[in-house]
Amino acid sequence: MRTGPLALLCLVCCTGLLWGGSLSAQAIDGRPCPPQGDATRTKSQRLNESRARLDDVGDDDVDDTVTMESLLEPGDDRLRWQEGQGVEITAYVIVVRDGGPASSNCHSPRSSDHDTILELVSGPEAIDRAHRVSAVVTPQWRKMVAADRVDWSTAALRAQYLQRWVTVRGWLLFDSENASTALNSAAMGGPSITRATAWEIHPVTSIELQDDVMEQQAKDPRPAASGDQARSKSSSSAPDSPAAH
Repeated sequence: MRTGPLALLCLVCCTGLLWGGSLSAQAIDGRPCPPQGDATRTKSQRLNESRARLDDVGDDDVDDTVTMESLLEPGDDRLRWQEGQGVEITAYVIVVRDGGPASSNCHSPRSSDHDTILELVSGPEAIDRAHRVSAVVTPQWRKMVAADRVDWSTAALRAQYLQRWVTVRGWLLFDSENASTALNSAAMGGPSITRATAWEIHPVTSIELQDDVMEQQAKDPRPAASGDQARSKSSSSAPDSPAAH
C-alpha cells in the first residue's frame, strides 16, 4: 500500500503523541528539527532521541553506584550500567566547550542550537584527556531553564563553572559514536583518546556549584572523595519539565 503525504503527516503526529511530551522538536532557523535530528541511520536516530529527552531526574531515579570514581574505573565498561539511569556526580570542570554542528541539532551553524560539553575530572590536577567524563547540556534543556531565567549558554556556563567544583545531575547515556575515542572501549590507545569513557551525563538536568569543596581543599590539599562532598546552596537547577505537570 502506498503512503500519501497526509498519511505521513498523521504518522509524525501520532509519533509525537507517543513521546508524551518527554521529547520535542527544536526550531532550527525556522525549520523543525525532530528529536532524531537529521540522522539517517536508525541507531543514530535512537541515540539522538535519548539525547533529546526532557524529563527531569528525581531523587528516586539516581543510581548512587555511579560516581566519578566508578566512571573512571578502567576496563571495558559498555555493559557496566543501564542506559537511561538517573545519575548525580561531583567533579571538577576542566573544560567548557561548544559541541558544534551535529546530527542531533540538524547540523545547525548557530551556537545556541549546539550542545555545551562540560569535561569533568576528579580534581584540578587531573589534566590528562584520557581521564575525563563528559556532561552535556542540550539546547532543549537550555531553553527549558531559560523559562526560569537561568542562562545555560556556553558563555554563561564557562563563566560560572569553569575550573570549579560542581554537582551535575542528569541521565546516563552511552555515546556509541564516541566509543572508539574513549579509553575504556577503544580498540587501541594513543592520541585519538579524548575521554575515559563513552558513558556521559546526557542530558544534564541540573548543575550546582560546590564552593565548600574549594574551601575544604584549601585546608587539606589532598583530593576530596566526590561521594563525601556536601552540597552548596549556590545552584542553577532546571525547572520542572513539561512531562512533570
